[in-house]
Amino acid sequence: MRRHLLVRLGCPAAALALAVTAPPPAHAATPVPVAVPNGTFARPAAPDNGTQAGHADWYPETNAVVFGKALAQHPQGYQATSLNWNGLPRSMRTRLWGVRNGSQVTLRWDDSPSTHPGCKLDQVKDGQTYNVSLVVPTGIPPDPQVTTGGTDTVGKANWTTGRVFGFTATEDNPMVSFDSEETGSLSCGPLITNVTAEQVPAPVDQKVAKERLPGPAAYNGVSTLEPGVAVDDCEGSTTACRFTVDRRYSYQYYGRTRIVGEVYVNCTRNTVVDDHPMTNTEPPYDNLTQYYALKGAPLTPDRADISVSRPNLAAQVAAGFAAGGGNPAAVSTSNPLTWSRTTTKSLNPTIQPGEVSWIEVQPARERVVGSFTNSRNGYRLDAAFDVPATSLPDRYFQRTGPLNEVELQRCGTARPSGGTPDNAPGADQRLLTLEAPPAGLRAGSVPLNP
Repeated sequence: MRRHLLVRLGCPAAALALAVTAPPPAHAATPVPVAVPNGTFARPAAPDNGTQAGHADWYPETNAVVFGKALAQHPQGYQATSLNWNGLPRSMRTRLWGVRNGSQVTLRWDDSPSTHPGCKLDQVKDGQTYNVSLVVPTGIPPDPQVTTGGTDTVGKANWTTGRVFGFTATEDNPMVSFDSEETGSLSCGPLITNVTAEQVPAPVDQKVAKERLPGPAAYNGVSTLEPGVAVDDCEGSTTACRFTVDRRYSYQYYGRTRIVGEVYVNCTRNTVVDDHPMTNTEPPYDNLTQYYALKGAPLTPDRADISVSRPNLAAQVAAGFAAGGGNPAAVSTSNPLTWSRTTTKSLNPTIQPGEVSWIEVQPARERVVGSFTNSRNGYRLDAAFDVPATSLPDRYFQRTGPLNEVELQRCGTARPSGGTPDNAPGADQRLLTLEAPPAGLRAGSVPLNP
């Protein structure tokens, strides 16, 4: 049984020539176009006054036919598809790729009663009915019907342009469906064409932790696919899939600060400049390795770095990232995708007498969201990666605070043969190390310029 949901289409059929959704308020976000593959049913090309089986990018692809331009009689010269053929009502489905869960979507299209010469007048004079729905995994509410305009002549079109169906996406890449209700019409059914869409995108959620990215999603046409199948397909060769960055949901950011190196206590009577190199490693994260780990089948040989465990797939991400940054050839770029990064900085924090001090780094990260596509078999894989940012520098901070009683006692007991030491050149005369900052210490921050 079909499971789908009609949203905001419950108005009388006669009124459907008007927009179903109310106009947005003046302060609403500006809608952006959504690509509808083969929305004018130009593929495959049909004879002008004939038909051609199939309809590329709509599913099932062999479900019906397209009418040629002269037979369809659309005012803009578009081909059209019939929702009835070979004695059966048909369904036409497609996904709106790149639309995220929570986005506000507006779907538009044109319809007409059939222009097939085999129609009977009583089949077309009062129009023909069909449903437009948002297909969802659960819920089977009633299907409101859409009725085309009628015609008083068999073979004569009566196009209604600008039908509107508005809904809120309940999943990424939502699927919409056109379904004929003309059960006894043989090959005489409603025609649709000029399907377009736009969306007010859902806001980017920048609170999603890199360690717990939303899982990947894979598709074979409009049907869902086990993500591992698409991963293996893309890994088949360096050019098996093409990765395209979704720039709307990709962004750079600074992660949480964390301690690097050791904590130092200045027990001297003088200011100490602590000259030493600081090494920081930024690892990669992605929802594919996390997906396999949650399945109990971690990727090998490196479950943490997909550029090692799936090098061909990683190369496709790097190429798509460079292309998205304005370098389609990816021959040379000032902002390459970097899977992991180890940086050694020479830092020179100044530690005042009687202070405890440590270094914290705030790493520059890049969230890369996009899709792998394989034109050969129609596979699609949506994935997310979180890597060190190349074009954004890490931030380093010196954190300092006064010694508490524990550190003061340690300064005294560490050098029992002499009083509080001065700033002598020997390492044993300068700073003491601690494993961690003392709990509850009120500390100040100083940005460091490495």
